[in-house]
Amino acid sequence: MNEKPELLASRVDDGLVFERASATPIAKPRKSDGRQAPRVSAQSVVAALSLAEQQRWLQTVITHPESVEAGAALAGELTEHVISPGAMTSAVEGLDVYHHAYRARLIECLVDDYPALHYALGAEAFAALAGSYIARHPSRSPNLNAFGSHMESFCRAHEDPQAGFWADLARLEWTLVEILHAEDAPPLAAEQLARAPTAAWAGARLLPSHTLRVCRFEHPVNAFFQAFKNDETPPLPAPAPIALAVYRQGFTLWRMVLTPAMADLLEDLVRGATLGDALGAMERRIQDPAALSEVARDVMAWFSSWVQGGFFRGVEITDWST
Repeated sequence: MNEKPELLASRVDDGLVFERASATPIAKPRKSDGRQAPRVSAQSVVAALSLAEQQRWLQTVITHPESVEAGAALAGELTEHVISPGAMTSAVEGLDVYHHAYRARLIECLVDDYPALHYALGAEAFAALAGSYIARHPSRSPNLNAFGSHMESFCRAHEDPQAGFWADLARLEWTLVEILHAEDAPPLAAEQLARAPTAAWAGARLLPSHTLRVCRFEHPVNAFFQAFKNDETPPLPAPAPIALAVYRQGFTLWRMVLTPAMADLLEDLVRGATLGDALGAMERRIQDPAALSEVARDVMAWFSSWVQGGFFRGVEITDWST
């Protein structure tokens, strides 16, 4: 059989790990005693607020996922009480400029993290999806690196025939983002493996790299994503399961297509199974003797490609004297 893993580069040197600033604060509205508030001037309200309170109010209003008015209600002061109108615009209209710019920035970040999903949905539908996402998952962090982390589950909850494909595609793209920001570690060296006695390998545990993910999908998202990267115009595909090892070497992200047997074995190792237990489970899963014989011949080639790819950062061997 001699299965040779198919390798595809996802992004080359597009990494440039940076922090994208923004957060929507969680403010508690002030309690009302039921009485009508007296008419006050903007100057008197601003004078009563400290600089920090004014800054928090402005942030709450501008970053509210719905509107300036909703943000002002949450912050506890009417917009007109804090911001003076301009010569041509009301206070709300003036703040709307910043509110829409902030929202556009959030959508821009989602497009940046999910370019293939943006293509699959189309710009208009993606903007609508992103708007709903912002309302459901407003930014709560000082930076936007993790802002799009809920997109897979958000897509999967949609009642649409293509929702499963959207979710799988979102999962692949977010996996690439996650790995890009993952902690780097020196890969396991072949010399380190060679020092271990052969008899000790059955009880050895391979420690997975922080930059490795083993993913299974119900749709052929890898082919769709690659076609999109190649500036082709791929149609939305029918369901067809696939397994991938997604990993990083330097600033290059790779996707390795896995056979079912490869995926099962690698998942067991990543979960912490000893090498002996993982190989034993593989043998029990493959009932056909001829197929098992073919897989057994390929296992060493799989391990070689996984070690060369930096899938593992170390090995735990409890008894080196075995």
